[in-house]
Amino acid sequence: MVVRAQSSAAGILALLSEPDVVFKQHALVKLSPLVPQFWAEISEKIAYMQSLYEDESLPLQTRDAAALLASKVYYFLSEYDEALSFALGAGSAFENETRVPGSEEYVETVISRAIDRYTQLRSEESSEAIDPRLQKIIEGIFARCLAEGEYKQAIGIALESRRLDVITQVFDETGDVSLISYAMEAVLDTGFSLLYRDQVLRFLLELFPQPSSKDASPHVHSLTRLLVTLSDAALTVPLLASLVPQEQLLAYQFAFDLVEGGAQDFLEAVRTQLPEGDSATKDVYDKLRDILTGRESVKLYLEFLKRNNKVDLLILKNTKDVLEPRSSIYHTALTLQNAFMHSGTTSDVFLRENLEWLGLASNWSKFSATAGLGVIHKGYFEQGMTILGPYLPQAGGESNVSGAAYSEGGALYALGLINAGCGSSIITYLRDTLRAAQGEVVQHGAALGLGVAGMGSNSPEAFEDLKTVLYMDSAVAGEAAGYAMGLIMLGSAAAEPVREMLGYAHDTQHEKIIRGLAMGVAFIYYGRQEEADETVKVLLAEKDPILRYGGVYTLALAYAGTSNNDAVRQLLHFAVSDTSDDVRRAAVTALAFLLFKNPKQVPRIVQLLSESYNPHVRCGATLALGIACAGTGLQDAVEILEPMTKDSVDFVRQGAFIALGMILVQQSEASSTSMASTRSLYTKVVSDKHEDPMARFGAAIGQGLIDAGGRNVTISLQSRAGSKNTNAIVGMVLFCQFWYWYPLAHCACLAFEPTAIIGLNSELKVPKFNFVSNARPSLFAYPSSVKPPKKETVAKVATAVLSTTAKVKAREKKKAAAEGDLMDTDDKVEGSRKEGEGDVEMKGEDRSSPARDGDVSPINRSISNLADDFKKSSDDPKPSSSKPARKTEPSFEHLPNFSRVTPAQLVHVTFLPDGRYQPVRAVSSKPTKGSKGVVPKVSSSIVGSLSETYAGGGGILVMRDLRPEEEADLIDLEPPPPPQPPVPAPTAAPAPVIPSGPHIALDASAPEGSPPEPFERRADITVFRDTLLDEDLLIQRLLPFNIVCTMRERTKFPASVLGRLPNLRIITTTGMRNAAIDVQFAKQKGIVVSGTNSRGNSTTEHIWALIMAVTRRIAEEDRNVRAKNPQWQTLIPIGLAGKTLGLVGFGRLGSDAAKIAKLFNMRVIAWSPNLTPERTTEQGVEFAGSKENLLRTSDIVSVHLVLSERSRGIITADDLTLMKPTAFFINTSRGPLVDEQGLVQILKDGKIAGAGLDVFNVEPLPLDHPFRDLPNVTLSPHNGYVNDTNYEAFCSGTAEDVEAFLDGKPVRVIS
Repeated sequence: MVVRAQSSAAGILALLSEPDVVFKQHALVKLSPLVPQFWAEISEKIAYMQSLYEDESLPLQTRDAAALLASKVYYFLSEYDEALSFALGAGSAFENETRVPGSEEYVETVISRAIDRYTQLRSEESSEAIDPRLQKIIEGIFARCLAEGEYKQAIGIALESRRLDVITQVFDETGDVSLISYAMEAVLDTGFSLLYRDQVLRFLLELFPQPSSKDASPHVHSLTRLLVTLSDAALTVPLLASLVPQEQLLAYQFAFDLVEGGAQDFLEAVRTQLPEGDSATKDVYDKLRDILTGRESVKLYLEFLKRNNKVDLLILKNTKDVLEPRSSIYHTALTLQNAFMHSGTTSDVFLRENLEWLGLASNWSKFSATAGLGVIHKGYFEQGMTILGPYLPQAGGESNVSGAAYSEGGALYALGLINAGCGSSIITYLRDTLRAAQGEVVQHGAALGLGVAGMGSNSPEAFEDLKTVLYMDSAVAGEAAGYAMGLIMLGSAAAEPVREMLGYAHDTQHEKIIRGLAMGVAFIYYGRQEEADETVKVLLAEKDPILRYGGVYTLALAYAGTSNNDAVRQLLHFAVSDTSDDVRRAAVTALAFLLFKNPKQVPRIVQLLSESYNPHVRCGATLALGIACAGTGLQDAVEILEPMTKDSVDFVRQGAFIALGMILVQQSEASSTSMASTRSLYTKVVSDKHEDPMARFGAAIGQGLIDAGGRNVTISLQSRAGSKNTNAIVGMVLFCQFWYWYPLAHCACLAFEPTAIIGLNSELKVPKFNFVSNARPSLFAYPSSVKPPKKETVAKVATAVLSTTAKVKAREKKKAAAEGDLMDTDDKVEGSRKEGEGDVEMKGEDRSSPARDGDVSPINRSISNLADDFKKSSDDPKPSSSKPARKTEPSFEHLPNFSRVTPAQLVHVTFLPDGRYQPVRAVSSKPTKGSKGVVPKVSSSIVGSLSETYAGGGGILVMRDLRPEEEADLIDLEPPPPPQPPVPAPTAAPAPVIPSGPHIALDASAPEGSPPEPFERRADITVFRDTLLDEDLLIQRLLPFNIVCTMRERTKFPASVLGRLPNLRIITTTGMRNAAIDVQFAKQKGIVVSGTNSRGNSTTEHIWALIMAVTRRIAEEDRNVRAKNPQWQTLIPIGLAGKTLGLVGFGRLGSDAAKIAKLFNMRVIAWSPNLTPERTTEQGVEFAGSKENLLRTSDIVSVHLVLSERSRGIITADDLTLMKPTAFFINTSRGPLVDEQGLVQILKDGKIAGAGLDVFNVEPLPLDHPFRDLPNVTLSPHNGYVNDTNYEAFCSGTAEDVEAFLDGKPVRVIS
């Protein structure tokens, strides 16, 4: 009998209407399994089911069944909250449903919803009471997880729901320390709030058992990461103190590991709070304090890099030979390549061998070359001052030698790089030099050096010194000060410094300063997560794209390493929607800083971005891949980047070359199939003179990165302890700014991590011992050196003999033989053929003859193309039927102490059980694979996966000596010889003074290298001394020119003019702002707009020149004297003491004017649309409260605002009527800030005493302008910015702009 399928639930639904409870109960039970099939039909009765559930007159069993049925229906309606609500009311019915086959998906969804709801109610923000029924479900989940051994799942739910008691219960039940480590990693790598994260970490710290060196302390890595994250000396010091009596070696190990990831202020606090100890422990505590300075680690790694330096100098030589040294971009490229390849090795051999090339450095190339010494000698803090001594500013101040400032600034920057991470001893010197410096180049170098050396020191004194430099409003020095202020306050989230920096960023006109401050704010919020949210929101909403750019990095650094979903979502939004290309590029690049702990995710996320139509987005994708996947050799990332090396846009190719170098650092040809092809590509691109300079620059940098640190460093944003590598993250963020400023590329060396195993005994000496790497040596071998090109020899080619020729020769031989005169030079006919038996075969020379070729192919004298069966001795009578046996590579190798061990190799490192020395903690933070005797076979196909995440561990290992009674055999670590005094370079002509010892630098007093060819040879120069206001005449004049050099805002270049100049390629302007040029239109047309720096205090001086001229009546009295007026004194000057100076605008110029006013005992008040009372109070100035109040009360009104659409006409005719009749009006900013006609009328009517004007609506001022006829006006022809020092900066800067453009690398581009 066939059972018919049920086609409707109507019959059972009808039973619900029966008055008998038994029928209702039966219907509810029967309907429950039918819901998946008939939920739409059943849902029509959902209201009735709810009423049954709420009917207290019904039995509990019936009500539970009704609730369960309603819950299942709501589940299929996708109303999951309602489904959960009724499931909670179903009681035992829901519990029974969990065991019904086919209900798994429903039950799982409801439970997931219950967990989410419970987590929400347990959060800090919720004050709602938790439903006991929900609590019961969650407790059941915990109980089931514990019963089934699903401890990690229980820990995950416990962390989400803030049930730390469950974690205690898990540990009490299992005693498994690895589960505590799992909980710690979960809370660190997930987006929990800082407050809750720290609460959990403090809770977990108490659960960790006391570490012991007897079991190699597998959880030392976790404890170290926990302590570094909390950065609380009050927690760290007791742990170290508890280890000192019995576990001194483990205490040393903790100290070394803390140095790997701890910030300077944290380590200093631990050092300070360590007890002095008694007679038995004082020596131990002293050693701990020495270790915590970081200097011991730096010295050991420095020695490792020096001993194991494997730099291939032929690569550098090839680069030098093919790149034009007179080009600043190419000189800088080779400087960086050499610096990266020799980073930390203290090897200057390349520089010493190429003194002529070095001497060609000029201006900022000289700055970069000198700073490169800091990269090469990074960590050599003991001799840093000695090495750089000849090039640092001397006690008498800055040198007056031309070009010396660049060497001095570069040397100060280099000093900071040498002392990065342990710069406490050098900070005072850098601060003193910064305060004494007068030139912006030296200030720039001193500020960068101070920021790098004092990173994270939170020194208010250093911050104030940098702020003083910032307020000088020099674009070059101010930018460096902005970066350095952020570095000093790194991770502090200090509100007041941020407020000051953003306030000045809004006031200044210099884009470089704005960018430096925006990035400085990002550094201040490093690692602060939700504490940065408000500032990020403000920055991302700014109209200025540079501040949005800073907002992107602030977001990325605040959530660095967390993979926070909201942060990733925001960055992706800005990457595809922002109007600024710079912001979009930065947003994509910044993804790397969020996701570097999960490098496998990055290729998938940026895949589509790498194919974007926007080249800036593609460029950002290259850097994101390079930084996040650095050192992993991740093939997915390489496969995305390789096509991008052929991109049509030069800077995308540049990014791809750099990123490939980062990813493939320390990879071997056996571990990465792309290694050989990438190296060949670098050589090809660098050598191709037709390739774009930006691409060649990127390839050179890629060569430096792929062989960084003598091939003994990796690039990783994670420390060995597993925490964030702060130095590396900061270094890579600064490196990314090379887009705007090449000297910042040097900071990439902060991310270079030596990959070594350095074992120390109890005396912190280096003993000799071996350990085992359980992997094929070729997988982790150094790359082979580049072979120099050999002189090609002409190889004999096998002779092909035609059949007809062979027949002729055969006949001749036969005839000659008959005559007894056989020619020795003729070939014999092979075989036993007789003449006339067909063609003689075409043949080559006898392959079996060893006399001519031996084991080398007779075609090209190479073995590679020769078949194996031909590579045999001629006396072998039998041809070989198989290839000769190949030597089998061993599956492990023994390595000595102080050897390179790459991150991927760490998991294969073991120590022999019977060895004398054993580490006090596990070598790797991951389980070690294999040991001697049981050796796993490791294939190259899995090496990539082994290195995709930083393995952690390795580094400096403190070793237990199992045979202390035996004399230790130590590695001799002799201190390096001190640098020898400088000696002249061995050249006849004057040349830079070079130290002849093992170190080298650029001499500040050296004459400049030979200049490039005269400027006129590269361009014909035509000078126009008048200003054309008529657009047609202007276009007719400029039509033939490719390059136009302008004075700022003298000649207007709107879109209507630029669009009609088809030959124009670049406009240079004095200064870094020019409102007369339509910069956006120029950018669309592909016209570069470059600016220049400025120098001196010209405008401030001119402000007071006008004030003194109008109040002292200088112009009027000058006219009287010249007119031979017999009355000697005709007017009474106005005294300034006690008078009120009103400043409309209180930026740098306003604050400088205020300082001078105080010298005259004047009262100073200020107002601007964005000015706050706090800002004026800081400067000792009164806040006017309103523009009207300022105008009414001031005796002198001086305007200091930037002209914009918002500020245009800010001083109206009505405003001017508010001024006192005895008041004077001064304007040195911009004419359109004031209603000019209104000012003319006020002056004509004598309603104010007079005016001093340097700026006008139309310049030059028309000859018939009323201002020229007013006796109470002192006029100057926009001289506020004019003086000899400023013009010197303008002229040299304009020449640099043009030269850089002709070299293919525009500088100071205004965007």
